[in-house]
Amino acid sequence: LLDHDTGSTGSNRSLVRMITWLAKKCGTCPDCLNLAQVQPIGSRAITGGGFADIWKGVFMDRSVALKALRVFLNDSSKKKEMVYRDFAHEAVVWRQLKHRNILPFYGIFKGHDTFDHLCLVSPWMNAGTVLNFLKHSPDSDRIALVGDVVDGLRYLHEFEPTVVHGDLKGSNVFVTPSQTACLADFGLSRFRDPQYSSGESTTESLKGTIRWQARELLIPGGDGKIARPSRESDIYAFGCVCLEIMTGDVPFSELTDVAVTFAILQNKTPQRPAGNCIKYGLDDSLWNSIEACWITEPSQRPTSVQLGQYFDQRRGTIPNDHYDSSHVTRQTLEKYGFPENYLSQIAQV
Repeated sequence: LLDHDTGSTGSNRSLVRMITWLAKKCGTCPDCLNLAQVQPIGSRAITGGGFADIWKGVFMDRSVALKALRVFLNDSSKKKEMVYRDFAHEAVVWRQLKHRNILPFYGIFKGHDTFDHLCLVSPWMNAGTVLNFLKHSPDSDRIALVGDVVDGLRYLHEFEPTVVHGDLKGSNVFVTPSQTACLADFGLSRFRDPQYSSGESTTESLKGTIRWQARELLIPGGDGKIARPSRESDIYAFGCVCLEIMTGDVPFSELTDVAVTFAILQNKTPQRPAGNCIKYGLDDSLWNSIEACWITEPSQRPTSVQLGQYFDQRRGTIPNDHYDSSHVTRQTLEKYGFPENYLSQIAQV
C-alpha cells in the first residue's frame, strides 16, 4: 500500500508508524524488501564503520553498495538482537524516503552460501562522499552542493511523520553522476513521533559522531535526561557539514575528539576558516547563516525551510562581500579554553 501510495495521508502516516514499530520490535522486515540476483564483488569489504561493512556488488547490471551487518559468532545474543533490530528499522525508514537528495534504497540482500551477510542495497556512487568528490573536483559549485544537503534535510523534516536524520556529516553525503548531493546512512534516523518515542528509537544520544553533535545531546536537561536527536540538532550538524563542504576539513579540525567534547560543553563553536574560502562562497552572509545553526538554544536555530529559502537565493550567485584573511593567523586554542601547549600535552599522554 505504501509503495503504491493508494491511501490517504493520514492512513499512510499510521502505516509508516506501525511498520517501523514492528520492524524495530521484532527485528525483521517485510518480505517485499528482499532482493535476489545480487552478486557481491571481491573477497573483502571496501570500507566499514560502526556495525557495518560496505561491499561493492552488482544488481540487475547496476553497480550497488552493500551495507553488510558486522555480526560475529562470539557476539552476545543481546548485541546481535540490537543490531538486527536497528538494521530492520533502518531498512523500513529508508524505504519510505523518495527524493532527489536522498540516496535511493533498493532493498535487502540476505546473502548466499559464500556470502553470509545481511545487507542494505543502494546505488554505488563512483564519486564517493562529497568530501572525496571535492578533492578531485575542488572548483565544483559548493553552494549548490550545500543547497542539495539542506533540500534533503528539509524533505526529511517535512516528511509525515517527521524524520530526524541523527547522524548528518560529510561522510554521509554522497554525490551522484549528475553532481547532485544526496543524504545517506539512516541507521540513526527515527520518526519524530511522541507516540513511539519512549525507548523505541534507534538513536541513542551518544551514537553520533562528536564533532557534529549539538551541546544538548551531550548534557542532561532539567529532567536529568540527555535529549534525543531532533530537527534542531540536525540543523546544528548541517552547519558543520556546510563548513566541511566549504573547507574540506572536519569541524574543530585542530582538536582531538576529547578536546572537541570539552569545547562543545563550554559552548564553543568551530572557528571561521583562516583561508581564502571566499571563492567557494564562504562570505560574511554564509558564515552568519552557519553560525545561526550553532546557536546554543535549539529553538533559536533556523529551520530547514528557512535555510532552504536562503540557499535557493544563493544558488549561482557570486559572493559580494569579502572576508580578508590575508593578515590573519590561525586563532589559538585559547579560544576553546585550552592552554597554548595543549596539543603537546596530549601527545605525551
